[in-house]
Amino acid sequence: MIVAPVVHYCRQNLIAAIDKAVPVLVHKSRLCGPGSSGAVFDPCTMAVQALQAYVSEIQKRIDDNDYEPQFDDKDEKKDKELRESEDLSHGAVLKGTVEQGAGNRHPQEGDLVYIHISMTAPSGQLLHSTRLEEDGSGVPIALVLGRGVRAPRGWELGLQDMVCQQRCQLTIKPEYGYKHKDCHMQPPKGVSIDETMHVDIKLLEIYSKDDVRVVGVNENIYKTIKQRSESWESPREPYAVEVSCAARVPAPSGRQGDSPPYFVTPALGFIMGSGTAPSGLEEALSSMTQGEQSVFSCPAESIRGSSMLPDPPHQPDRVELDLHLLKFAQVRDMTGNGEVMKRRIREGRGQFPMDCPMADSRLQIHYKGHAVDTGQEFVNTRGADSNAEPLEFDSGMGILPEAIDMTVRLMTPGEVSLITSTSQYAYDGRPDRPPGVLEGANVEWEVELISFQKQPDWERAEPDAKIKHAGELKDQGNMAFKAGRLKPARSKYTKALRLADRIFDLETEEQVPLHFHLPTALYGSEELLLAKIALRMYTSAPIASVNCCWLYQA
Repeated sequence: MIVAPVVHYCRQNLIAAIDKAVPVLVHKSRLCGPGSSGAVFDPCTMAVQALQAYVSEIQKRIDDNDYEPQFDDKDEKKDKELRESEDLSHGAVLKGTVEQGAGNRHPQEGDLVYIHISMTAPSGQLLHSTRLEEDGSGVPIALVLGRGVRAPRGWELGLQDMVCQQRCQLTIKPEYGYKHKDCHMQPPKGVSIDETMHVDIKLLEIYSKDDVRVVGVNENIYKTIKQRSESWESPREPYAVEVSCAARVPAPSGRQGDSPPYFVTPALGFIMGSGTAPSGLEEALSSMTQGEQSVFSCPAESIRGSSMLPDPPHQPDRVELDLHLLKFAQVRDMTGNGEVMKRRIREGRGQFPMDCPMADSRLQIHYKGHAVDTGQEFVNTRGADSNAEPLEFDSGMGILPEAIDMTVRLMTPGEVSLITSTSQYAYDGRPDRPPGVLEGANVEWEVELISFQKQPDWERAEPDAKIKHAGELKDQGNMAFKAGRLKPARSKYTKALRLADRIFDLETEEQVPLHFHLPTALYGSEELLLAKIALRMYTSAPIASVNCCWLYQA
């Protein structure tokens, strides 16, 4: 039985019950008081009866196990602090200063700290140490207080009021050592989690939580930002990145960058997710933006085993990566199977996706293309003198190959991207297949989005505008259908139907017949027309004219 929540529940509801009962009792005492003709009023008896009924209700709730106490985060945090305070008053963590430190800054939750420790058994036997003078590795422990891979709670509590270079002796009961529920750090070999822990701890360095982030799939990579960037996008699979990298074994001093690097390169380029880079490097880069410089404390096992970076010397537990993300090229698999790949080679203006022509729009672009196998260029809209006007076209009409149509929607004005496509999404089956591009040929285009006309939010448009736009979509569908571009035709007709369905807010009597005629005509012709489109798409049978269709009229 949970006592505290029930007491809290009872107290709150009892107060509410009393607040409601007092006015009633006062009223009844006036009716049944001295000189009244009513029955004798005994407030105490009534109060006892009310409380008995209330206690019976609470007992029923407990017996039925249908009471779910509700706590917010503040209540839980307060409760934890009270339990900790009580445990500490009973000696859960004892602390004594061995060496005084310098300064007055104390670590806070979220700060990255570097520490040296020595752990001894109750008998005084040394079990583990990070100090070189005690045959340790000399590599300090890096941890973020209250986050990431949490250290024993006794360490966190002991560090809270320490300053840099201060050295203390901690005696920690098992429940505040590696057995604490928040501790995710594994004990060193030979250290029992069931024994009182004796820890000689020295605080080396503190890095502010304002510049510190916990990153990585397992939240075991600690990032310190040295130079921020104004960019917002981070690289991910399968982006191509270029990064400046220096790898170090952390210095015994705990100061980042204080040890000589065992590997340095001014520019390291690779494709993320290709398996060439170590996982720790990729996870670190996934948290960066272009131009950013940061230092990462990574588990050494996340850096080992790669042909790109040498393994760190001396088998340390952690490795320090000093990274500067120079640039990256956005790469997108547009079809999910690699048949159409978009690689951004120059950033555009504006923000993705707000400033992209994702809806069907009128666009101005320049593009040039060549066959992948032969390298032969077959189109260049800039012309021989590079002064030609850009191509203007309506997306969603099938005017250009599907690969270009789908990728340009994810570009911002001024952006240049390289599009690689299989023949299926390029020129196979198209009447405009350029000379020199064979059936089945894969192609590559370099596309620049010059500008586009942003479409209004048709869902929120006035009824007249919706009706007019539905007619425009119908006309575009007719144009595509006549040209034999059946997929765009179907798309346009479907959008016209969908928009017509949403015209509910008619304002004038003149709009009513037009509105009711529009969807009726659309629906009346849709089944016949789309059936004919399907027939044309999957067979070579000719399609008779559909003279009675609202959607398609010659």
